[in-house]
Amino acid sequence: MEPNSTPDPLETAGQLMARQEAMQAEAASLLGQMLFAFSNIDLNLGLCLASLDNGTKLKTLSNLIKGQSIYTKLKTLSTRVAEKLPAGSKHRADYEHWIKHVHAARERRNNMVHGRWGVEAHRHKIVNVIGHPCGTQQCFEYSLTELAAFNKELCALAQELARLRTHWPL
Repeated sequence: MEPNSTPDPLETAGQLMARQEAMQAEAASLLGQMLFAFSNIDLNLGLCLASLDNGTKLKTLSNLIKGQSIYTKLKTLSTRVAEKLPAGSKHRADYEHWIKHVHAARERRNNMVHGRWGVEAHRHKIVNVIGHPCGTQQCFEYSLTELAAFNKELCALAQELARLRTHWPL
């Protein structure tokens, strides 16, 4: 759907409207997939934290993390990694790398969820505007390919957490 981002001067208004509708439908699907992928990370992070210490404190830890934001869960995981894994170890570095990337993905996701969306069909862009219409605003432009790549990144982060938990349980 994204041959290039240069407007086609020969494109009719009907063709442009059809592309806008198709792009909006695809963007909506990709954003929905992003929400599912991100909630999968959140769920598995919660399960990771609840099962610390081989699950011996499952009930207590489950109640502790219930209702926590992913930010708080990541801080908890970071603290646990620092307590359990030696500084400078590959295991610790891998967890820290994962935490850093999930924080970055969390910020992008928050911007996407709290922004307003539109389609610039003539430029083949999906636009996310953050901020109040009467105040300061930030505009982020995405191609459909970029939105799909973010979803793949989220899936890779979920797989990496599973790998970390399998190889270096906390």
